[in-house]
Amino acid sequence: MNEERRIPPFAEDTLELLTDAAGGTGEALPRDEAIDLITDVEGVSKAGAEDTLTQLESRGYIYYVEEQIRITPTDE
Repeated sequence: MNEERRIPPFAEDTLELLTDAAGGTGEALPRDEAIDLITDVEGVSKAGAEDTLTQLESRGYIYYVEEQIRITPTDE
């Protein structure tokens, strides 16, 4: 994996959770639903969930289309 895109283990777990919930890469997941899912499954606060989404977005793992989160396809 590209070192610039490296994320902490918690964010990796969250990315896997979101990918499964969205039905795979390129599929959409409403932002509010993603935050609820992260807080419920990972047991973090809403602020923690939002911070994790920011990390994933800034590293290119997810992107937004309006209020929908999409998982960036990988070449793996």
